[in-house]
Amino acid sequence: MIRHVVMIKFKADAPQDKIDIFLEEVKKLPHLNKEIRDYSHGLCVRTRYHSGDFDFANCCDIDSYEAMDRYMSHWAHLRMTPFLPDILENMISFDWEIDYCGPAFDPAAAQEEARKEQARVLPVHTDSARAYVPEIRGQTRSRAEAMLASVGLMLDPDVEEIMGSVWAPDRIMFTNPEVGTELEKGQAVKIGITGNWLTGPALPHGQAAW
Repeated sequence: MIRHVVMIKFKADAPQDKIDIFLEEVKKLPHLNKEIRDYSHGLCVRTRYHSGDFDFANCCDIDSYEAMDRYMSHWAHLRMTPFLPDILENMISFDWEIDYCGPAFDPAAAQEEARKEQARVLPVHTDSARAYVPEIRGQTRSRAEAMLASVGLMLDPDVEEIMGSVWAPDRIMFTNPEVGTELEKGQAVKIGITGNWLTGPALPHGQAAW
């Protein structure tokens, strides 16, 4: 099975009526092309940073490489081309072979894994006067402060801000000392954390990023 994803950036001056026509017509794809499985599409979630500089995406599954060839050359797919020139600024497509599908949610397994995760990220030192630097990488600054406090450590006020991130803003990328280091309780841990100027939605033309 192949998963096929297309992401589209609309022109800044694209007429809304032309966008609406495209959105209405693209809905017809799964009704007209028998190669398509589990089709979905939608507009970018603007409150999230992961979406990058795209406005729209669609996704479907296709049975095989041969079916993908039939899909790409099918009249129902080719018919979408005339709807794009007035609205399209950029488009990217990505396909992958589905070689794993996760199991159904298991409440008991999730509870056990959560217990293991807590022990991993917040290990308890056998010496009440000492602590291990917890696994705060990936956490926000406020969450890291709470985690450090829970083991008797502090966050160093001298925070190194790292320019840009492809993941999310306000996320810790490294610690000093390193995660797992033994310290006397009361000591401070320094962090490097991502900024948000290269991770949010595209800035209006002409505005500086910082």
